[in-house]
Amino acid sequence: MESYITLTKDIHKIKGNNKLETILAIAGIKSTGNYKTNIAETTREYIAEKTGISFRTVKSIVPRLMENADFIFDKIETRIKSPNRYYFKKDKENYFFVLNSFFSEVIDTKIKGLLLLIKSVCKQETNKYISEKTYKGELNHSELANKLGIDVKTLDKYLEKAIKEGQIKMIPKGLLILNKSIIPDFKGTDQSSRLYHIIYGWCLDNDVIPPDRNDKITQSANGQTKRNNPVLNAILCKTANMSDDEIRSLLTKRIVSKDITLEYIAKALNATIQKTETKPLNIVIA
Repeated sequence: MESYITLTKDIHKIKGNNKLETILAIAGIKSTGNYKTNIAETTREYIAEKTGISFRTVKSIVPRLMENADFIFDKIETRIKSPNRYYFKKDKENYFFVLNSFFSEVIDTKIKGLLLLIKSVCKQETNKYISEKTYKGELNHSELANKLGIDVKTLDKYLEKAIKEGQIKMIPKGLLILNKSIIPDFKGTDQSSRLYHIIYGWCLDNDVIPPDRNDKITQSANGQTKRNNPVLNAILCKTANMSDDEIRSLLTKRIVSKDITLEYIAKALNATIQKTETKPLNIVIA
């Protein structure tokens, strides 16, 4: 399984100038960390190399991290002859997943920062941002800029670039992040998650708006998260003995709409959805 990092969805609360590259720098620092200790040791040179941000910019960002992102760090130890040591606060439930392949992608650093920033305000377990008050049925740029904590001019500048580079797609009432390194829901080891990510990837490859997962989520007495999704389960039963490529081929043959739901897919595949409540699937968050 490809390695990943998690980032708090509060990341849009970062203060200061150059917010887009500051967010990317924080993500880059975290990618070097030890997840058991929540400590990262790295140099400014490596942060620049890892993220693509200029060394000069990294030098200006790092000294202000505690001031601008104190909700992310417990403390930062600045050391002269050794790499700086960054103590991250432990991520709680409100976070999202980014594959480490994200850092090797050749994309403008400020566009990368914008993608992470927008992801922090996306609809739960999706890569979709839907405006609360649309503008003529489309994305409300002022509303989104306000939520991100940046000015509309900056948003429009890098949003336009992100669209041209195929990183974002406009959809009814909002937008969709297309970058495959930004996980819409979570990294799971179960078969339902495997199937959903196959469907999701197929949708992005075929210019189809991916369906929301919409799991029913409950907490057991011992605090374990349990998920149940009768529609996804039905599709899973229908495709149980298929390889990833076979599932993609089946979707290509059966799916004709550009805006779909899991229910639509189940119907297209003639999958039977159990009307009675089934035992929730235990999902292991990897």
